[in-house]
Amino acid sequence: MSVNRLQTIRPLLFADDDALSLDVSVLNTLAGLILTAGLGHETRLGLARMEGRDLALLACVEPVGLLHEDDVHRLLDSGIDGVVLTGCRGRADIQKLDVMLRVAEARIGLPANRTRIYAEYGAAPEGLLSPHTLAGCSQRLEGLIFNGSALAKAVGCKEPASAAHQGVAAPVLAGRANVVLRAHEAGIRAYEVLPPTADAAATRWALSQSRNDGFASVVCRSPEQAVIAGSV
Repeated sequence: MSVNRLQTIRPLLFADDDALSLDVSVLNTLAGLILTAGLGHETRLGLARMEGRDLALLACVEPVGLLHEDDVHRLLDSGIDGVVLTGCRGRADIQKLDVMLRVAEARIGLPANRTRIYAEYGAAPEGLLSPHTLAGCSQRLEGLIFNGSALAKAVGCKEPASAAHQGVAAPVLAGRANVVLRAHEAGIRAYEVLPPTADAAATRWALSQSRNDGFASVVCRSPEQAVIAGSV
């Protein structure tokens, strides 16, 4: 998959426990719905069985050092299309998760490489300093997600602003540039997580800024952000 920042890619959305009550108009704007750990098997299964859904269902998973094979098996058995690996530290983490998914797919009887991987960078700052390329590390790797708020919290700097045109801390600027370059090198898409409190004006500005800086789209933190991002 080649990267084209001028191509309009629909946003992703971090869902909460009210995911099943999302309006159809919101769901139709999304490329994917990221389900949090708090969403149980029944909720995931209900979402996975939505008739005519045109979006990927992704489950947020813990850093690979904390992830157990039984947890991966349960996730795949619930019908998800992919996983978002939080706290990614680089190539080795992605490859370990790839192996775990391969084993789970074989146990369940799913086609090999069916489950996609999105690697989220930010919570583990050392991942942004890794010298190892991501190119060719996994056939499953669909995209990278930059979480500036998680990076800011990890290193103790100013979080990304929720209002348009406000300054961004140097570590966050360096981190977001790093993720765009890594995604470009690997030939995959990069997404940027919006500040959770960004209003309508800030959401429009952030989406435009993200695309100008090489991100394919954004990850929204609310249905309101998703509707705005999906219409721009």
